[in-house]
Amino acid sequence: MPTQITLDENKYNEMEKHLLDQIMEVSKSMLETFKFGLIYGTKVTSEQSQKTIKSIQEFRSKNWDSSVNRKEAYKKYVNLYN
Repeated sequence: MPTQITLDENKYNEMEKHLLDQIMEVSKSMLETFKFGLIYGTKVTSEQSQKTIKSIQEFRSKNWDSSVNRKEAYKKYVNLYN
């Protein structure tokens, strides 16, 4: 038998606010990513860009933990420098 959930107006408004906050955070992150890409592209030569890509690939290969699933490995990788 399916479970029914009833929401009063206050709970709905709270849920809606939480969802909109999350959407705003993701939108801001995406805009910052595009902004970085535009600025980076105007300030860095293609040679510097290739060198950076190679360095990032080397860093990931040295620090990536293959013993855990991809999601956990990514969290561990990100937390190295937060």
